[in-house]
Amino acid sequence: MTQFTRPGVAGARVEAPAPLTPSPTLARVAGALALGHVVLLFAGFSQGVSVEHGDSPATVQRVYGGANLTRVFTGGYVEALSFVVLAAAVVLIARLFGRRTEAGHVAAQTFLALGVALVASTLAVGFPPGAAALYGSQHGADIGSVAMVNDIRNFGFVLQVALMAAMSLALGIAALAEQLCTRWVGVFGIVLGGVGIVLVPLAHNVVSLVWILWWVGLAVLLLRGRRTARQIS
Repeated sequence: MTQFTRPGVAGARVEAPAPLTPSPTLARVAGALALGHVVLLFAGFSQGVSVEHGDSPATVQRVYGGANLTRVFTGGYVEALSFVVLAAAVVLIARLFGRRTEAGHVAAQTFLALGVALVASTLAVGFPPGAAALYGSQHGADIGSVAMVNDIRNFGFVLQVALMAAMSLALGIAALAEQLCTRWVGVFGIVLGGVGIVLVPLAHNVVSLVWILWWVGLAVLLLRGRRTARQIS
């Protein structure tokens, strides 16, 4: 029978605390997942087509009406899988960057919550409207309706980029609090997040590209398996 006793009482079974720094293997797994997300994302995106908000009805009809449904839907599925991989990466990264300090733990958990929100919103609002608009354009839907449904995807992406910027801000704070990757993840992450949140309404595509660059750099650092600010930053 398990005995429950208070710490410090004679005979109490004291559980060993978790190590403050995880093994390099965990960091490498997180880095591989983070990089895998980017690889799958671009592999899927390369097979897709897209229409921006404000494009003319003729452009919408030309791009969507002439697309190969099988190829685009297959690419979209691969792209969706990249966000499943991202979810796993976010969980591990949050664990790596929130182990030593209270501030680091809170910031890392905020990064985790934002990452889950990004994955959920992308899978729910990003892919289905785009697929529906594409399918409708080739099966008799009014082009105005096609554009309207596609704009759900476009405006949803703007908000998703805001979540990405907030993720880099939260993880940057965690990195500084934990003294891990203080320059790339910490300082650059905070700058990217703070400036990015402001610029998203004006230049969301630019912010998303810079975020991808930052994310790849984070993945490379994690793949090196190093843990201290002196070693990794």
